[in-house]
Amino acid sequence: MRSRREIVAGLAAMAMTATLAACGGGTGGSSGKTTITYFSWNNEKVMTPIVQAFEKANPTVHVDLSTAQGQANDYAQTLTTRIAGNQVPDVFHMSIETRSAVMDGGYARDLTHESFMKGIDPTASTLYTRDGKVYGMAPTAWAGGIVYNKKLLAKAGYSSVPTTWDAFLKMGEKLKASGVTAYMEDPSVVSGSFGPMLGGYYAKQGVKTGDDAIFDGKKTFEEVWTPLIKEWDRMVTTGVMPKNVVGVNADQIKQSFMTGQLAMFRSGPWDFADLNTSGIDYAMAPFPALPGGEPFVGGGPDSPYVISSKISGAKLKAAEKFLSFINSAEGLKLAQENINQISTSANYDSKVAPQLQDVYTKYIKTGKYYWVNWPKGGTVMGEEIAAQWQLLIQGKESPKSVAQNLDKKWKSQ
Repeated sequence: MRSRREIVAGLAAMAMTATLAACGGGTGGSSGKTTITYFSWNNEKVMTPIVQAFEKANPTVHVDLSTAQGQANDYAQTLTTRIAGNQVPDVFHMSIETRSAVMDGGYARDLTHESFMKGIDPTASTLYTRDGKVYGMAPTAWAGGIVYNKKLLAKAGYSSVPTTWDAFLKMGEKLKASGVTAYMEDPSVVSGSFGPMLGGYYAKQGVKTGDDAIFDGKKTFEEVWTPLIKEWDRMVTTGVMPKNVVGVNADQIKQSFMTGQLAMFRSGPWDFADLNTSGIDYAMAPFPALPGGEPFVGGGPDSPYVISSKISGAKLKAAEKFLSFINSAEGLKLAQENINQISTSANYDSKVAPQLQDVYTKYIKTGKYYWVNWPKGGTVMGEEIAAQWQLLIQGKESPKSVAQNLDKKWKSQ
């Protein structure tokens, strides 16, 4: 979770107030075009080519583009300020932090049966659904998995990463015996492996709402997570992931992989450019299934597009055209080229790196990805789960006590 930057967010909020107030809410504008205000999650540089392409295809519509000047928390705070000031942008994005306020407050239009929603992966809509109605359109997603050294696995007798937990641990022990470190992940942040393994377990068990039962108080982390944490911890107790991973940062882990000392690590497309310079023959695989689960990758939908419930007439039609363009082959192609976003929509197959192709086809495009998304206290809970996992790896906490500590922290939010 990114850190909060309150001073920047405050300045962004004031800037947005001035910008959107100047834009107004009318349908006028230069040359009599219909103007819609769009508060983008992404910065102006990467969004401008997409907006320009839309305006070229729709010459009667003008998009007044504005962005937050900071990071994810800045966007959430700025949007909250705008909503509180009754200046809701015509098109904007929800985030995990703002979804309850936006949907429950009635600021988002119901998009469930809109034609531009055709092709949207149902998995991408789950987080932004209330009472069977979908309020956000997310045609792209991010994802991470296990990046592995093909040569090192081949020496241990494997062509890829096993898809079951016991087989994965067995391979890890063989790799360790050969003199290399089998697997590592950055322990300073939320576990990159436990989340997708948890999601694979939920999927196999038919739990479509993930951790919502815990968040709603119907179940506890101790009840649901403890047996799964016990399984995950076997990776540490067997030495497949060494205890000294605590204190090693993400860059050091990546360097160990690039120098052939590490066989596998949690990563994703964001590291491919660096890995390509190493000469390592690598590929990417999903995380193996815990008992009772199925293989999954870590990830989630990118922040979805929302249409304000406050607009109607020509502005509403213009906003609908904009979302239709975003979820078109042209729009999704531009999103990949300019924002590096990967399509999960049936309307377009992203051209991904060869190392990602199998995971993209079998997991990302089929909705087999998961991440724990906190409906409140995301920064605090992210820091807590990272701290608890470090203690678990060091043997200072048990799987049960980790879950109990998460219950205590959650109740305090």
